[in-house]
Amino acid sequence: MKFPLCNFTITYYNYLFLLIAITVFEFHPNIYQATCKASMGTMTVKGVDAEIVSSSDSIKISRTTINTIASQERNITINDVSGTLMVTGFSNILTSTTLNSSHNGVILVTGNTTLTLPAPSSNMGIQYTIKKIDTSANTVTISGNVDGESNLQLTEQNSYITIISNGNAWYKVAEYVSGKTGTENQTYISNSLGMTFRLIPCGTFVMGSPSDELGRDSNETQYTVTISEPYYIQTTEVTQGQWKAVMGSNPSSFTNCGLNCPVEYITWEDTQTFIAALNAMGEGSYTLPTEAQWEYAARAGSDKAFANGDISYTTTDSNLELMAWYESNSGSTTHVVAQKNANFWGLYDMHGNVWEYCNDWFGTYPTGSVTDPVGPSSGSIRVKRGGSWNFNARGCRSAERTGSNPDAITSGMGLRLLRTLNP
Repeated sequence: MKFPLCNFTITYYNYLFLLIAITVFEFHPNIYQATCKASMGTMTVKGVDAEIVSSSDSIKISRTTINTIASQERNITINDVSGTLMVTGFSNILTSTTLNSSHNGVILVTGNTTLTLPAPSSNMGIQYTIKKIDTSANTVTISGNVDGESNLQLTEQNSYITIISNGNAWYKVAEYVSGKTGTENQTYISNSLGMTFRLIPCGTFVMGSPSDELGRDSNETQYTVTISEPYYIQTTEVTQGQWKAVMGSNPSSFTNCGLNCPVEYITWEDTQTFIAALNAMGEGSYTLPTEAQWEYAARAGSDKAFANGDISYTTTDSNLELMAWYESNSGSTTHVVAQKNANFWGLYDMHGNVWEYCNDWFGTYPTGSVTDPVGPSSGSIRVKRGGSWNFNARGCRSAERTGSNPDAITSGMGLRLLRTLNP
């Protein structure tokens, strides 16, 4: 006979609250806790010999069986974009875990634990952020090959690695080895939704395009921009799964592409609602990048049409093929993020896949030298950058700029977030 141990709700911090009831059952008649609650967080269960965890299909929590010792407390944590149930605090029991597609997202690990990677061929587009969270000398070993390296290990508290499958192999999206103090700026930081952000250094660059760049527009007049402060920018576009985890629904037109494809079919105004809801979750402060911050990050030190070189043709281009999904190779659809080459700063899809909204009103560039430009104080259209799956090579250049009404909506519009320096 099964006895209910604990009911709890998962609350997403937004204007629409998604309440999912989850029941944990126990085979043993001794029940130590009756109720508990969690908000994308952790519940503690005590006095359990066996737990069988299940839920409604709407949140896609995997069925998980956990064997424990009745006298010990165990933590059950909801910690990724699809609601996958992961368990922490089982170092003396859970010493080997084979990952699968239901673990897509952030995986928090304690103890001497080995996580075995599945075959990449059956997990295309699946992304794991594996993070060691305990302070002990224990080691987390990732069994399998990532970027040609086998059995990667995490040894420092809060160190993590984000990997993604392209169908042929597992590749790193981000990696961070925690320092001793925790006060210095990290190269990469992540949140519980699996969003990873790269620290972009301050510096000076020439914004716009030279007069001889193939396909340039007259609104790309060059001027010198100084970015006076470093900032964190998301390494990929916001995905459908990340949007759904915050907002409770997925507005995208390309839902068949999957939750690791960029969210699209959203307006600039929708992005502001999403950002407000994300900020309310208390995991940092987010905004859209300015147009200058976006182009600086997209170029990653390059003064060419693309981050990896010049443009040869306005329709198709060999350099762009390596970095972007665009009209020539997209098959008229979006694609899983981070499948093409990253730029020098580790940012994916800055060219193509979906356009990305910026914070600025669209306007004429200033002249001379400017520090931290934010665009006009008012206007009628918002800036969008980067090109998309249905644009040619010309439209995917680093300097290409256009805009749309704040309430306009298309299947080629997405976003990438900026996060404040102090997480």
